[in-house]
Amino acid sequence: MSFFVKSKAALLLLLIVVLLVPGLEAQTSGETILHSYEWVFIRSSLSDKVNVLVDAANDEAADQFYGTLCELALRFALENAPVFPVHSDMISLTVIAIRGIRTYVYNPAVETLWQVFLRFPDNVIRYEVINTLPLLDYSLLLNRFNDFLAAQNHRYSSGTDLDLQLFPAVFGFLGSIGDDSSYPALFNAALLLSGDLQNAAVDTLFAIEGDFFSFARDIILQGSPAEKLLAFQLALDWDGIAEEQKAQLAEAALEAALTLQNENLSEVPELIELSFAVIREYEWVRALPQVLGHYHRSLNDPSWKQILVSAVYSLGFLKSVEAAQVLSIQLGLINSRFTIHESQETQDIPETQDIQDTQDDIPEPEMELVFALINALGQLGYRASSAVLHDTSTLSYPDTITEAARNALADLQW
Repeated sequence: MSFFVKSKAALLLLLIVVLLVPGLEAQTSGETILHSYEWVFIRSSLSDKVNVLVDAANDEAADQFYGTLCELALRFALENAPVFPVHSDMISLTVIAIRGIRTYVYNPAVETLWQVFLRFPDNVIRYEVINTLPLLDYSLLLNRFNDFLAAQNHRYSSGTDLDLQLFPAVFGFLGSIGDDSSYPALFNAALLLSGDLQNAAVDTLFAIEGDFFSFARDIILQGSPAEKLLAFQLALDWDGIAEEQKAQLAEAALEAALTLQNENLSEVPELIELSFAVIREYEWVRALPQVLGHYHRSLNDPSWKQILVSAVYSLGFLKSVEAAQVLSIQLGLINSRFTIHESQETQDIPETQDIQDTQDDIPEPEMELVFALINALGQLGYRASSAVLHDTSTLSYPDTITEAARNALADLQW
């Protein structure tokens, strides 16, 4: 007869004694049964330890002791993990113990579960922990998981080799808890990671209800260009953020980007262009100072001509006399330069050359800006712009420009 069977017989005898002693059952039965199972568990082989947990789970008094016994099994697993790191019986023992703690909602094992999560690389074990913790008093662990993810983010950014499967495991726990204190760590993970891992971080962020508007606004105002751009992009896709709030974030992004325009970073023009698009979509007049700020900053910087053109188009959506005046002045200046250029070219043209050929000398970006100015003035519709639009329609610009000027004139409010 095996030692395990003998131990079972001894346990049965012990239970009979307990039942026969008056008044002792209610006071000590659960504790006595626990000690008996602990005694058998400690003295069993690894494979027999699994059987001890299985048998104990079927005990009629399991609700009185099983959680404690399962935590003992987890402590054994932690102590012996270096010896049996991926042993199938060790994994089975650990999984059964975690499930037992989950079944009986054994809160005292929270700290032990945290240590198991950190120690075991096996994904099955980690997901069992993730599925169990939300049923327990996880309040002490929420900040630990947030800090753990923040530390993983830092190690990943520094080039340290990591088990990347840790990320979705942590995402799963934080998503199941759904506390917005997890926003910073999850956001940084989304910023650093790529592909499926990044998508998982973003999906977890979206699954957590909270004040993401304020969180995104703070990052847009204070974060790096890459952080500003990602926060703004996520906010635009966030169902819980109202259209007016999205427009406010675009306004904040343009304000923040005014201090970044000299930085040679791809995120800066992308942030500005995206903000312009939102301003145009919602015709957010409150952003007029910021749009004008980018317009003036870009006027004399050839590398920012596209931003200048986008700013002009955006001003056309903001019904403002100031915007119409600024754009009319700029179109007038360009017309004056073109008139001088045209006059000089005419004097030097051989009699056999068509004057229209001189239009080929006009830089393409300048024509793009002229076209944007005309369209914006037509959208704004202020009658004071009629003179400059009329002049534009009479100059020797390409036909597309003069026709646009005539159409804009027709759109003015008379």
